[in-house]
Amino acid sequence: MLTIQKKWTPSLIFLETTRACEYTCLHCRAVSQPEPSPDELTIDELKSTVDEIAALDGEVPEIVLTGGNLLLKPGIRELISHISEKKLKFSLSPAASILADQEFINFAKEAGLNSISLSLDFPTNEGAGNLRDPKHSIELVRNISRMSISAGIKVQINTTVYDGNVNQLPSILKIIKDMGVSTWEVFFLIRTGRAVGLSDLSPSEYMQVNSWLSDLINYGMNVRTVEGPVFRVVKAMRSISPEILNGPLYDHLSTETARLLGLKKTVRAAIISPQPALNRFRGTLFIGSVGNVYPSGLLTYLAGNVRTTKLKDIISEHVDLFDSRHSEIISGKCGDCGFLQVCGGSRARSYTYQGDPFASDPACLFHDPRSR
Repeated sequence: MLTIQKKWTPSLIFLETTRACEYTCLHCRAVSQPEPSPDELTIDELKSTVDEIAALDGEVPEIVLTGGNLLLKPGIRELISHISEKKLKFSLSPAASILADQEFINFAKEAGLNSISLSLDFPTNEGAGNLRDPKHSIELVRNISRMSISAGIKVQINTTVYDGNVNQLPSILKIIKDMGVSTWEVFFLIRTGRAVGLSDLSPSEYMQVNSWLSDLINYGMNVRTVEGPVFRVVKAMRSISPEILNGPLYDHLSTETARLLGLKKTVRAAIISPQPALNRFRGTLFIGSVGNVYPSGLLTYLAGNVRTTKLKDIISEHVDLFDSRHSEIISGKCGDCGFLQVCGGSRARSYTYQGDPFASDPACLFHDPRSR
């Protein structure tokens, strides 16, 4: 079905340890549940998968342990210790839970934990009921962040943006900065899992949010996006099609940010080409709790299962899917775009909304083949 193009190794491999979680978030990709499923990968199977990751050709990926809430996976410490013994770089993405106490954080730090990421989708606990269970407490996020920073662990905050919280992004940003965190990963909603009933941003709003996010370097923030690849080329787009990046939402977000942070926004400088460092990121791979392998947690195009096929063989057989930016298989205006190898469009959005992971990203308003 897909051509074997070249060897490829991802920069990040997300390993979903369990779908068990204390929360039932309305945007949950995993469709979380109270207890681990009996068909989940066992700890021994997860350790074997880690061994396969360690044996991949090229630069070994960083492993991100995720869930559900990974802290509800029986034997999670054994898995972390195994990763440590293999001398692999790893990060954790737990739910904000009382299980993430100082003792566990110290254990993970001693094992070599690189960073921890926590979710924050609303600036108040009251508003959180719209997306995350009301019992979710911002104080838990603050406490885990504080304990991690004091242990010398890097902290990242993740936020899923959609129609229901987009106007509150500056308030979320202020909380993040007040916690002393400078890395913010913004997930653009993909209507999969429980999120099928939520309202997405319009294409115009999507472009404006990415434009605003690109300004946040002026406020000392290191911003990353998930399913918002246009973020990587916003600064270049400003010299070509600035009109698609501006509008009332961008103005609101910019004004609120300057007001809440008490800083004068720096005048934006047009940058003609993307930063070369972005090209060093090779991409992601997601291994689900029952062993299914996908390009990402939000792109549910099944490539194989580690219980039946070696991971290296799954990658080899589907290299165009995993590394689509460097293949010739993306069609439409994305395939014709000069920013293809840096941006590539959201394959998850194309697949979810159009049924084709290689179609053009329906949220991107940019098209200028002359940018090649």
